[in-house]
Amino acid sequence: LKVKVLLVLGHELCGAVKAAMLPHEVLEKEPPQLEQALKIIKAGLTQERFDNMRDSRALDRESVTTNVKQQVERLGRDKGIMD
Repeated sequence: LKVKVLLVLGHELCGAVKAAMLPHEVLEKEPPQLEQALKIIKAGLTQERFDNMRDSRALDRESVTTNVKQQVERLGRDKGIMD
């Protein structure tokens, strides 16, 4: 990309993160590119700590934060971004 800084942002009540938390069967009904993007997000959200969260706002906040961290890690492994 030839940029010095890449900024990854997240926001509360993110529809993509909320959708990614749906069952795989539901995601498979989406158009292929959207399905793939949601499954990438979902892969980072499979941690057990989400199973015990009862506060929906806390779950939302933690899910969005986790997604941002996962995307930063993913970008850091991408040779096209890091070279």
